[in-house]
Amino acid sequence: MKTLELFAGSKSVLCIVAETTGSCPGKTGFKMTVSSDGTLLGSVGGGTLEFKVIAAAREMLQQSVSETALVSYSHNQLAEPGEKSGMICSGSQKILLIPSPPMNHMMDSTRGIRVTAEGLEFTGYHNREGLTGDECWIYTENLQLPWPVFVFGGGHCSLALTPVLNSLNMRTIIIDDRDYVHTMKANDQAWKKIHMSYLDAGKLVPDNGRAIVIIMPASHQGDAVILRQMLTKNLKYLGMMASRTTTHHIFSMMRAEGFTEEQLARVHSPIGISIGSHSPCEIAVSIAAEIINVCNRKS
Repeated sequence: MKTLELFAGSKSVLCIVAETTGSCPGKTGFKMTVSSDGTLLGSVGGGTLEFKVIAAAREMLQQSVSETALVSYSHNQLAEPGEKSGMICSGSQKILLIPSPPMNHMMDSTRGIRVTAEGLEFTGYHNREGLTGDECWIYTENLQLPWPVFVFGGGHCSLALTPVLNSLNMRTIIIDDRDYVHTMKANDQAWKKIHMSYLDAGKLVPDNGRAIVIIMPASHQGDAVILRQMLTKNLKYLGMMASRTTTHHIFSMMRAEGFTEEQLARVHSPIGISIGSHSPCEIAVSIAAEIINVCNRKS
């Protein structure tokens, strides 16, 4: 949550999208920080809505307002003048404006945030998320670490994929069993780079339902070695970069070893959404799009 930062030597207002209905820019939980030194970090959706939110936050800073505000915006030309966002996508949003939130109080035990008219506080437990009440409102949100993405294979596609995943606030861990891979060495955006045997892949990936696993080693023998260890795990996403023929061959091997159709059905292979991709950069976009689709599904 990069927007949960204060700028050294300046005051700020934290803006949080607390509620959305209908068609809107952004979604609940989007955050933006407006600093008194003019710096902006994050987004609440863009467009004229964001322009109005920035203006409201800067006015709070100029007037040294200390109380949290809950502001409603309607994206409808027929809305009340004070609530018009200037957009016509027909939805509506409620946005919290929190002056100088206590970001320095965030601890490792923080699990969520709670916002009332008095301000923001961090909590050590999970909350029921969302905005409740009208006049006596309260906003709560669970905080989670970025999605961890385990990419097995440090080749060209891995190199192209890492910055795309970084832009989605995901932590990319690149793993390769080769002694030297020039593309892996050139990858300066990975959160971690690990050299290890693929036989130990299962020890690295947690079984907690949050791990994203991408299998793209240099050999198809490596595909089978890694996939074998992942099929029994509770993963958020499991994808293998292989042709349909290779996928069929590896799946047949897994079936012969006793893995079920249900387990194999969870594997996205060939990996990525179908956009006719060929180059590493195009493949990276298709993989990232598929991961976004899976992560955004209602569980």
